[in-house]
Amino acid sequence: MKRKLLFLLGIFLLLIVIGGFIKLLSSRSPKEGELRVESTPIVGVFLDNKHLGRSPLKEKLKTGEYTLRLVPESATSELAPWQGKISVGANLLTYVNAVLSDSELSSAVDILWLEKSVAKKPELSVITNPDGATVVVDDTTRGVTPLTMQDIDVGEHSLTIASPGFLTRTMKIKLTTGFKLIANLKLALSTIGGQPEEASVSAEVSRTPTPTTKPGTTKSPTPTGATTTTSDPKKPYALILDTPTGFLRVRMEPSTAATEAGRVKPGEKYHISDEKSGWYEISYDGTNDGWISGQYADKVE
Repeated sequence: MKRKLLFLLGIFLLLIVIGGFIKLLSSRSPKEGELRVESTPIVGVFLDNKHLGRSPLKEKLKTGEYTLRLVPESATSELAPWQGKISVGANLLTYVNAVLSDSELSSAVDILWLEKSVAKKPELSVITNPDGATVVVDDTTRGVTPLTMQDIDVGEHSLTIASPGFLTRTMKIKLTTGFKLIANLKLALSTIGGQPEEASVSAEVSRTPTPTTKPGTTKSPTPTGATTTTSDPKKPYALILDTPTGFLRVRMEPSTAATEAGRVKPGEKYHISDEKSGWYEISYDGTNDGWISGQYADKVE
């Protein structure tokens, strides 16, 4: 009887060990999300300098942050490529819709993805480049970007982003409890007859999404920046490039969410005292320091 009990006990312990081993292997297996890229025109899709294929593209990826580069394959015109950061979450979709033009300033790129949230209601975070755009949800103005909202009900909503002199973006979104939907939108400079045109995008991002897009765009000449005749500052220095607004914001911290400290103009040059994550620290008024985005500045060494 004792031998039988010992035998059964041994089998039970063995099953526990096997179950724990399987659980350990499962926890160590890489988690994956999905990247979808749609574009006008067709582009080559590169992730961390690795060619994944052509748009439209659907690819399973390990979770994490990546550098995405879209290179137009049009043989009839020279279009500007686009590059930016994306985030891929476990069992979630990251959706990119790009409408590229002959200038980066007149190209529009929408990036939407989900993050888990502990809030009782779904959250919506809207980021734009440039920031300061008006956010309208279901025909109600909610504020200006960057903006996070925690009082929106579950379900489908209409999201409109508007900024003077830029292509207005309108899209359908779907919010789910337990998740924050992040919409990072690069606005396209677009003015025809003094009035901005409008592009519409329909995108549903969820745990099992099926987004569709109806992109629209228009070309606009690239603005000419100012030039200076003063002597160059000490190297390395930043040469401010043309911007959609005619100026570049200086931030208190290296982030688009940081407080604006001042403004600098295209063509101006400033010594770089520090560099962090694509941002340059400069002394913008000879006394105070602040951070500018490297997206609109050339580093001269």
